[in-house]
Amino acid sequence: MSAVARSLCASRAGWPLLLLTALSGCGEPAAPIAAPLLVFGKPGHGPVTFNYPRAMALTKDGVVIVDRSARVQTLTRGGAYVREWRTPASEAGKPTGVSVDADGNIYLADTHYAEVLVYSPTGELLKKFGEFGDGPGQFRLPTDVLVAPNGDIYVSEYGGNDRINRFTSDWEFVSSFGGPAAGDASLRRPQCMRIGPDGLLWVTDACAHRICRFTLEGEFRGAFGSLGAEPGQFRFPYSMAFLSDGTIVVAEYGGSRLQHLDPTGKCLGTWGAPGRDPGQLAFPWAVEVDESDRVFVLDSGNNRVLVIAGLAEGTWGALAGG
Repeated sequence: MSAVARSLCASRAGWPLLLLTALSGCGEPAAPIAAPLLVFGKPGHGPVTFNYPRAMALTKDGVVIVDRSARVQTLTRGGAYVREWRTPASEAGKPTGVSVDADGNIYLADTHYAEVLVYSPTGELLKKFGEFGDGPGQFRLPTDVLVAPNGDIYVSEYGGNDRINRFTSDWEFVSSFGGPAAGDASLRRPQCMRIGPDGLLWVTDACAHRICRFTLEGEFRGAFGSLGAEPGQFRFPYSMAFLSDGTIVVAEYGGSRLQHLDPTGKCLGTWGAPGRDPGQLAFPWAVEVDESDRVFVLDSGNNRVLVIAGLAEGTWGALAGG
């Protein structure tokens, strides 16, 4: 295992068509893919600049991004600055997950403080919940928060617990699942949660290099993926999102690429390759899909956001054997 792998488990629009140098699993060049529709962000501490952003979610009409300065920025979907604020404390570490509920409230997984912070759409702190521990309703290192349509709240965590906790809308503990003793359902750094078109809870099981499915009550329904760079394999899948046709986009933090997959895990194509240039990625942490199937990618190592046309013909490079 590489040093990078060990450490993981412990703007411009209108670019022309890009020819990527990523290789397929059979050693053949990937097909040409489309350039980003939009790119915004650069290194820094001012508006629309980032210090290694590690969490992103779409709001009703914009995007919220959290970086390693514990700074929360809200932007328009075109990348224009709206507002910002900082979390109450950050000396111990910074948030690594963010989500937005149906009312536009913003939920931060304040990872190193073992709590969830809930903000209004304008940045007013509404609630803090959680404490460090291994018991029911306690957290070690929370990674993501998801509010289900029925109001139930799910919080994923790693650092030894490696589980998903389920709460009512009033933050009353219901159950947890996926911990180290769960057999096939055991998780190793669950990093991102989504409710799929099938009504199941989909989880990026980052350090096990797979995607898992659970019922909303926590019953394990299967998984796909393994460590590698072949089609359908992953290197630290940190985020995923569903396109309108039910297919999936997965952001591989360790592979510096996106994969487009069907719901069975068959690879339909890829986008990106490791690097700093247009059409390349450096440790993408998050991916979101909007109502028009535009894919927003948080290109963390390059301190930027890229937007690509998720279902447009020519977006994805075909992989031999995919």
